[in-house]
Amino acid sequence: MNYFRKEISVYNGVSDNQGTIMSIGNFLFSKEYENTIKLLRHLSDKDERNAWKRQLPQATISGVFLPTRSTLNLSQHSGLICIDIDAKDNPGIGDWEKLKHQLAILPQVFYGSLSVSGNGIFVIIPLFYPNKHLLQFKQLQHDFGKMGIVIDAACSDITRMRCMSYDEHPIINENAIPYEGLYVEPPKPKRTFRNYPKEQDVLVQVGECCKQIQRYGIDITAGYDQWLKVGCSLATLGEDGRDFFHLCSQQNLGYNEVKTDKMFSDLLRRNYQSININTFFWICQQNGIKLFKNK
Repeated sequence: MNYFRKEISVYNGVSDNQGTIMSIGNFLFSKEYENTIKLLRHLSDKDERNAWKRQLPQATISGVFLPTRSTLNLSQHSGLICIDIDAKDNPGIGDWEKLKHQLAILPQVFYGSLSVSGNGIFVIIPLFYPNKHLLQFKQLQHDFGKMGIVIDAACSDITRMRCMSYDEHPIINENAIPYEGLYVEPPKPKRTFRNYPKEQDVLVQVGECCKQIQRYGIDITAGYDQWLKVGCSLATLGEDGRDFFHLCSQQNLGYNEVKTDKMFSDLLRRNYQSININTFFWICQQNGIKLFKNK
């Protein structure tokens, strides 16, 4: 596949929001601003460098946006993603030429070049699932992280603009294979009851009730009022009741970890006097849960 023929939107500086359509090859190999970029790389003042950079042509490597640059206005995905590896995120990297050629061995890397400042590199990679741009980016973050390389998180933005640069010796692989990595959110561990020492009788009894709640999927929190009662009762245990409240709440289809945690924290602060742990035991009995009896 000739990736250099892929069409992208190119903008006349960062203030331009409409741009024109151009092939990525014409953008990457343009030498029109070569002298400007070389001059920019010798400027010691960061603000001055940034001012020059903002005036240079910019491109959305991941596609064409019409009529303006906006996520909702993606007209055509190029099938490519551009990732930045900057000095500020990677203080341990000093030899950018060396890193550039190390990354050249990756079969998914289509193009690599020094950044416009010369103090960093950018790499262009074809995507196997361009319609899952963000998930592929997240997996790239993970994979590069395993190599000890931090890629700029802002590159997850499909409308991200790449400043025109110049590199006398870029890395090029026209036979690059599309990157297939796809990030999968790791499952959140379920909260389970804790094995408390037997001398803590109340906690042991609550734990035994929660064993049954979890084992049989019994929802004792159906309805807001009931959920509130369970939370108030378990809050009388202090922080020891938090995991129990999550476990009970998990049996409801509307369970939300953040909301449940916030609710419990609020209940700890309120410290209701009219409800005690016996309310929890009573609700358990009403739902067919057998109470643990001390011998």
